[in-house]
Amino acid sequence: MKLLLRFSAILVAAGCFSQAQPARTDSPNKPIPTTAVSYRVLTDTPVEILDELASNYTGDLEQWREGWIQSNFTTTLDGQSTIRLLEIACYADVMCHTIEYPLRVVTHDFIRERMDMPEVRSSLEWIRSSYHSGLPLKEPGDTTGDFDGMLVESMNFRMREYANQLLKSSDSTSVK
Repeated sequence: MKLLLRFSAILVAAGCFSQAQPARTDSPNKPIPTTAVSYRVLTDTPVEILDELASNYTGDLEQWREGWIQSNFTTTLDGQSTIRLLEIACYADVMCHTIEYPLRVVTHDFIRERMDMPEVRSSLEWIRSSYHSGLPLKEPGDTTGDFDGMLVESMNFRMREYANQLLKSSDSTSVK
């Protein structure tokens, strides 16, 4: 069973599973829309990024938030950058990095404010249904192997949790 799960993870990481929807038979002459999207996930830990962010944090959340938004404002928020920002915040959260709380708050706020962008919403839906961490299976510093796979499982769980929270908050605000 463990071998089958690892093999499935390899196939997913290699892109062997297609997310394309089945062919429609009602209009054979019309192009078939596909939802197959290929996103890249982190394969290396973002420790340097987190350490730099932490070095700029003075304890004033609003001041740091403004600086973080300014540095990310030039980033075109598309599906890929949404995933990258969430993965960095998620890694900080999972690893209990000193910047975890402020980074999670500003990242979620930044994305939540842009939920009207179709690319953002579709990347969150992809996270919810298909995300699988590309980080190494072992937790950094785990010399005994006691936490084998815990980093990936924690990232997978937390990323889906983030996507659900953001989608739910977006749905509840659009209903009003």
